[in-house]
Amino acid sequence: MKKRIGLYVDDANLYYGQKRAGWKIDYSRLLSYVSQFGVVCVAKYFIGMPGWEPAKGINEALKADRIKAGYVVITKPLKKIFDPSSIQGFINKCNFDVEITMEACMDMENLDKVYIASGDSDFVYIKTIAFSKGKQLEFMPFESNCAWEIKLSEHTFLDDIKDRVSKVNVQ
Repeated sequence: MKKRIGLYVDDANLYYGQKRAGWKIDYSRLLSYVSQFGVVCVAKYFIGMPGWEPAKGINEALKADRIKAGYVVITKPLKKIFDPSSIQGFINKCNFDVEITMEACMDMENLDKVYIASGDSDFVYIKTIAFSKGKQLEFMPFESNCAWEIKLSEHTFLDDIKDRVSKVNVQ
């Protein structure tokens, strides 16, 4: 029997990982890569939505692309966080750690393995939950954007599978 798989993608974490790595993920190819290990029952993509243009339009297009690729897209508005070191005096922030953890935990009963596409150490606790339920969990971070706690867990660096998950012909 094939494993039932859930894939949970942290857009913000991977966005910064892609910038550091200098290449972009093709999310259809990422889903295809994971599907070689079983049947993907759940694929959720978490992205913050700005309320201003042109950023709003860009993220709406990203949302549509992820839906077309086979993901359920979960959004929430970006927040402005006071930051005196920033030129504008604030930074935009959208943290989905709780939502990703809760969604994965709610789905876990019907899954055999959970993939968390993020290198954020806040997700280490979900490993404990998965193991307590007899489930497997694997992280999929960029090496340059990966917490040391994640490196001690089962993981596949996106850098190591770049040829399988990167966008082709991107300028």
